[in-house]
Amino acid sequence: MYRFAGILVSVFFVYLAVRQVDVSESLRALGTVRPGWLVAATLVYLSSFPVRALRWRLILRVQKTLPLGELISAVFVGYMANNVLPARAGEVYRAHFLGRRAGISRSGVAASIVVERTLDGLMLACVILFVFVAFPKEDYLGATALGTGLIFLALAAGILLYSIKADPARRAIERGLERLPRALHERLVGRLGSFLRGIRGISTARELMEAGAYTVLAWVLDAGAVALVVTSFGVTLPPVGYVLVFALVALSTTLPSGPGFVGPFQYAFVLSLGSFAVSRETALAVSVAAQLSLLGSVTLIGLVLLWREQLRAKAR
Repeated sequence: MYRFAGILVSVFFVYLAVRQVDVSESLRALGTVRPGWLVAATLVYLSSFPVRALRWRLILRVQKTLPLGELISAVFVGYMANNVLPARAGEVYRAHFLGRRAGISRSGVAASIVVERTLDGLMLACVILFVFVAFPKEDYLGATALGTGLIFLALAAGILLYSIKADPARRAIERGLERLPRALHERLVGRLGSFLRGIRGISTARELMEAGAYTVLAWVLDAGAVALVVTSFGVTLPPVGYVLVFALVALSTTLPSGPGFVGPFQYAFVLSLGSFAVSRETALAVSVAAQLSLLGSVTLIGLVLLWREQLRAKAR
């Protein structure tokens, strides 16, 4: 049902993106792209993945210290699954992939991904706040963006509170679980313990600053990649314009849409670039180029790494 809802979301946003668009003109605009800039955008985007792996290793360290190369592979495979599966199901697959490969609890890995996504969500909230300040008279983001920001702030507050009051919180949760049937209680206790341990992946100010630095760097690289894709079409924006484009693109990937974020991804470019007198046709072409070069490259690398892992598993 959730998967079907994601596809409906994609269809709705595809309609918003392509209405009143001359498709033949979009195809012509797509042919004007400068490949060198597109290659540069792809390389910049891919360079953010080792940074994300470094952050993930920091968060996972409380459970197990893992080689950076192993985490980079898992990040690529997880993002590939996000691009192929609807409703961001790749996050679940990434936890399963690394848990099985590294021999650690999948619940603990899932908790580390929650911490990761909370850090990304706080960064998104900062970008959204900047857009509200820079464009006070425009309703680009509306209640959806505000709600998304509040959700991530609440998650961050909950994780911080648990890190500070871990023992009382754990005892309160265990008392609540004792009311469940015995079979269900025994099944949940172990998994919940691993999950709560994973949530505490960042428990000191130093770790928080280090994880925050990785997060900022990864987002700067992602934003730079999007700016390079826009530039590859000969479109020049003021600095605040690139921030707006990236903010809407980042927000579009948080929606439970169909595979590859098709629909919301397109509409984010059409809406943001339209604010700077870029035609809907060109904006749609930019979105397709970004999807193929950025998301497509990650999907291809992730598939290759997954195929290699399956070959290794068969050889054992």
